[in-house]
Amino acid sequence: MTEIATAGGAGLAISDRIASAVTDRGLVSSALVYAGVLDDAGQRTRAAPLFLAQAHAMVALAIEESCDLVLTVPGFLRESLREMSREHGGPGLPLDTGLTIRAVASSASTRLVIASPFLHESFVAALAPAFTTLLSRGGNAVVITRALSGPASRRSDANARAVAYLQTAVGASSDRLRICSWDESGLGIHFKVVMADEGLAYVGSANLTPGGTSGHAEAGVLLRGTQVRALSRWLHVVGEELTRRSVT
Repeated sequence: MTEIATAGGAGLAISDRIASAVTDRGLVSSALVYAGVLDDAGQRTRAAPLFLAQAHAMVALAIEESCDLVLTVPGFLRESLREMSREHGGPGLPLDTGLTIRAVASSASTRLVIASPFLHESFVAALAPAFTTLLSRGGNAVVITRALSGPASRRSDANARAVAYLQTAVGASSDRLRICSWDESGLGIHFKVVMADEGLAYVGSANLTPGGTSGHAEAGVLLRGTQVRALSRWLHVVGEELTRRSVT
């Protein structure tokens, strides 16, 4: 829209562009007149490029770049959180970790990535429907974790059971489910991420376990926008390196 106005495009072209993206097209012209983008005759005003650029910037700030606080609040801390919120204007009603992670996973339309050094079958079971739906529609998914193979002394049976559960749950779609594991000495992988496509992601301290999502005090954020795309590139690099190391 901004480029049309800047190039001297007619008011009709601006109206048509907006109308193609909204439900109630009958309100477009009057809304643009009210906003100063069009005059009463439906012609582009001189200030139209400025007003449209300002609108674009506000939408970008509100939608593309935002984050929300996400907490796991165990029972012993709930009253303390409520008291802090009441008395000191604290985080108010923060998003819940478990609910947020499930919501992020369910929103994926093309790609879902989960990353955690510690997984648990019971929580992965809660995410399995999102994986199954995504993969059945032709999407792709990646799991980044650790200790799935290698010496028995370093192998994580809990992680292996969680991954096996997910592979069984997605069934015939498992060819679009990629598993990346750090199997060398040390912790190796420590970040906790659930990312849908390249537009929404949970990043925080909570492992994808009952403890991380309900039993322990944890803190994280729900990210939207360009930072998620940067995170996606980083996760891709990690996954590629883990795959390379597993076959050398």
